[in-house]
Parts: sequence; C-alpha cells; structure tokens
Amino acid sequence: MSPRTWARFVLPALLLVAGLAVGSPATAATGDGSPTDPNISFVGRWNTSNSAAYVPYWAGAYLRTGFTGKTVKLRQRNTIDLWASIDGKPFTAFSKVSGTVNLTPTALAAGTHTLIVSYRQVAGSYTGDAVFQGLVLDSGATTVKPPARAKLVEFVGDSITAGTTSSQLAVTDYGFVTGEQLGVDHTQIAIGGMCLAETTDGCWAHETRYWMSSGGQAGTDQWNFARYTAGAVVINLGTNDKSHGVSGADFQAKYTTFLTRIRAKFPNAALIAMRTFIGRYAAETQAAVQARNAAGDANVYYVDTTGWLPADGLSDSVHPNDKGHAAIAAKLGPILAQRLNGTSALAATTDCPATTPATTTLAATPVTVWMAGDSTMMNASTCPIGWGSQFAPYFTSDVTVKNSAVGGRSVQTWLYEGNVTTVKNAAGECTLSSTAYSSRWTAMLNASTGIKSGDYLIIQFGINDGDTACPRHVGSARFKELLGVMASAAKARGAHPILVTPVAAITCSGSVAVGNRGFVTETKDAATANGVPVIDLHAKSVALYNSLGLCPNNGDYTSGAVGAFFCNDHTHFEAAGAKQIAGLIATALRAQNIPLAAYLK
Repeated sequence: MSPRTWARFVLPALLLVAGLAVGSPATAATGDGSPTDPNISFVGRWNTSNSAAYVPYWAGAYLRTGFTGKTVKLRQRNTIDLWASIDGKPFTAFSKVSGTVNLTPTALAAGTHTLIVSYRQVAGSYTGDAVFQGLVLDSGATTVKPPARAKLVEFVGDSITAGTTSSQLAVTDYGFVTGEQLGVDHTQIAIGGMCLAETTDGCWAHETRYWMSSGGQAGTDQWNFARYTAGAVVINLGTNDKSHGVSGADFQAKYTTFLTRIRAKFPNAALIAMRTFIGRYAAETQAAVQARNAAGDANVYYVDTTGWLPADGLSDSVHPNDKGHAAIAAKLGPILAQRLNGTSALAATTDCPATTPATTTLAATPVTVWMAGDSTMMNASTCPIGWGSQFAPYFTSDVTVKNSAVGGRSVQTWLYEGNVTTVKNAAGECTLSSTAYSSRWTAMLNASTGIKSGDYLIIQFGINDGDTACPRHVGSARFKELLGVMASAAKARGAHPILVTPVAAITCSGSVAVGNRGFVTETKDAATANGVPVIDLHAKSVALYNSLGLCPNNGDYTSGAVGAFFCNDHTHFEAAGAKQIAGLIATALRAQNIPLAAYLK
C-alpha cells in the first residue's frame, strides 16, 4: 500500500475506530498503568485525545516507564507488531499480538524494573493496530516514574531513518540507537519513500508533512509543537528526491526554507543536516546550511557522512543493515553529544565550493573513561603494569582516563573494600560486615565529580574471584549480580558501561597458547542481562599470544619474547605487553562499533 493510499483509507478508519477525535483526558491515576498514568512517558508524536487509547505516529515513538513486581502485560486492542525492552536489555519482538500481551513470559526477580515499548509504524503496506490501552501489573504493584531525560532529539528522514530492512525496524535504526546510547529522548519523523520536496508525481514530502501529527494528510492534523521541545533536529533527506525529478537548485532552496521553518519552531535546537549516505544532493545540502549560517544562524551544521558505512553495512544498495546503523550511531553520537551539551558553534565552511563539500569537523565532547578492575588493568610504572595504564595514548585529547583498578581485588573486594569477611554463608559466598561501598566506588558515584552522562565505565574482573577462600572468593551468580550493580549504576547516570572478560595468562599446550581463566561466560551473561557491550579480552589475548609465537616456552618469563611481554610470572605485563593488550581493547571498540571508538586516534 502506498503512503497516499494509507492516508486516504487507513488513517481515517484508525481515527474513527479508536475514537481519537473525541473525548478528553480522564483524571490521571498515578501508578495504575492506564494511558493517563503520569508515571508513563510517551515520547514522540502521540495522539492522546482518547484517554483510554493512545496512538503513536511516525516511526520510533515509544513509551517508557518503571514498574514493580515480577510481570508486566500490555493491553492491545487488535493485531500489531511491537518491541519491548525490560531493564535495558535488547528489544524482544512480539509479532502479530493482540489482547493482553505478556511482556514477561519468564517472570522477573521481584523489584523495580524499567520498560520501553515501541509499536511497528503503521505506514505503507503495514496496517497494524498501534493503540496503547494500558499496562497490567501484578497485584499490589505500581508503575514508577522513569528517570527524567533532559533532552529530546528529532531524527527527520525517509525509510533509512525509519529503519527499513534493519532487523527490528525503528528500534534498530541509527536514530533510536544513538538516542539510547546518549541517554536522551528521541523520535524518528520518517516514513518510507519520503522526499524533502513535494513533486508532481506525488512523493510524500517533509516540506508539507513534517508539521503534522501523523504525516498522513498534508495541511491537516497539525502537530502542536508545544508538546515537546527538541534539543537537536537531525535531518537525513534527499535520497528519494532525485528519483522524482527534483532539481539541485530546487532542492537547495527548499532545504534552506525547511531549516528556516524548523528554526522558528525550535529556536534553540541544534540543526544537523547529514549528507545522504549515497551522496545525493550533498553540495546542495551543505549550501543550504551555509545559507542559514550566512543569515546569522550559527547553530546549523552540515555533517559529511562519507565513509561512515562499512562495506558490509547495507542490506541492499541503499538501506543500512543492523551493522550499518550501529556504525552510523558510533559516528553520529559524539557529534550530537557535543551539540546537546551546548559547545560553541564552529565557523561555517562558506569558503568551500558548493560542488566540493567539505566535512564540517565537529570537535567531540570531552568524556571520561572510568576503569574498574584488578592488577592486570591497574596503573603502575614498573611490573606489574596493567593495560589500563597504557590505554589513554590510543585516544584523542578529548578523552580523560581515570583508572581505579587495584591489584589483588575481586569484584566484591573492589566494591566493598574492608567489609568482606573471611566467613562464608550457606550459599558459599563471603559475607559482608557492612554494605558500605569502598571509597573508590563512592568517588565514581559522586554526583558532582564522578561518572556523568556520556562517560564510559570499563569493568574487568574474574582473575582473583576464583579464589576458594574469602575474602576474594566470588561465586558465579554473585559475580554476575555485582557486575550488574555496577553497570546499572553507570547507566542510571547516563554513562555507558563496557564489560571485559578477564585477560588470559600465558599457558601453553605444546606450541599453542590456550585459555585459562574462569568467569568468561559469566561476564558475557552479565552483559546480555544488562544490555551492555562486552569485549572478549580473554579470547583476544590468547589469539595475540599465538600470533606472537609465545608458545612453547619452558616457564622462563625473564628473557626473549615472553620476557619482553610478561613480568617474571605468567600473568602480569611489562609496559610493552600492557600496551599491546590495551591495543586489543581499542581495536575491539572499532570492530564492535562501540561509540567510544569515535575518540580513537
């Protein structure tokens, strides 16, 4: 079904059946999970005129809340596809569901949880019933107001910005991914096939439809821009206009007008115009930005996206796949973070010929990389030298590394220094004399001087945790629990946790280096459970040892290649070895499209 057919038949029926043209919001019942519950945040463009049924419009609109208890269900009128994320974990798809939809088929642990739900966009040939009618909670449970997000970003575009051909559409799109990584609210004002300019052959165009609640019918259903204020508007348009005969001059003029009109709606927002990923209208897009700069609007930016997509980042000749969207988010995130943090504008590139677009280089927002771990990560100038001490040189000056790794610590003794006893409980875990955190963790959590939004926390434990005796002993379940405690605390502050499996010692089986650490699986499980990236340093370090030919050896760690890499043992590193281990982490950041990679030299 074409967008125009959808506008003529599906949208009016949806509004009529849902009763959205009538009714007024009912009195809010805090905590009950109803659409009017003030503990539920509806992000993006939603029709809320019917207090019993809220309808999301455009791509990427979602609801966000917290809830208590062990289960949560969603009241859904008719069949729809949707995605749900609980406690920051990857989104789970619920296909063709209706009625009361159980979002927790496996009950959760008792406690307070977070929830994000995004419906599949009703557009094109898809005519699902995207109508939110409330949440069903456990007896005695309530919703909980989610942590506030101070900023909101609009991503304006076409099928690329709607996530077409990615595995989970809008929620695996670069806009949604970037917003979640930055810890800001976000919405994608996009429908497949859209142009910037209205054309005689009927291409749906943002010059008329961006201003609408639904985008369904030009000139009607106008969006109330007082409903939210965007801190930034990211625009990716021009991919489709060429196929509809829009000239370069017309595109440039309409892009300039589009920027001007958006500025009137959001006077303080950063407007970011992206080069289309296939390069269409690149010069015209940059010229439109320059026109706004010349008119005195310094808070408008052109970003050259040349080279952003890896060779295998497309699912066809135009649309990014999941890897492509992740790569875009890794590049866009630092640029967008800078603009949201209010860094002063750069001079426009008005001296660049329009036919040769130049990259508007935006300095990255300074970030801090916090590190927690043991002796293989700690700072030192002589053996043992942890890889964390060699990490900073891989980054630009925008990165500050604060390494709080300490030798001999398990995750529990690092977190609860001095409060872990030598007595085990019935479960075999070392008991705590106090739940007071160590000074190092307290310092990281300090509201004014500790971890802040946009920072990173790299966590590597597992080498000392396997000790059978207390206080260092940590069991498998407890290990995963404590990694989750640290990851959740960082995420609550808008930071980005990265878990790292324990680095391998040098152990040879003949001429082959082999793995020798525990807690590798537990680290990966904790990453999955908390929805954060994991770098398998254990596997990467074993592969490095083999590439360097460090096996076989006779246990002499004082000479040759092994002596140059390790201290006088098989575990700790000389400076040269530590530097190479740090390099493995830097390489992994790029390979896994972790946004911190944007700060690498």
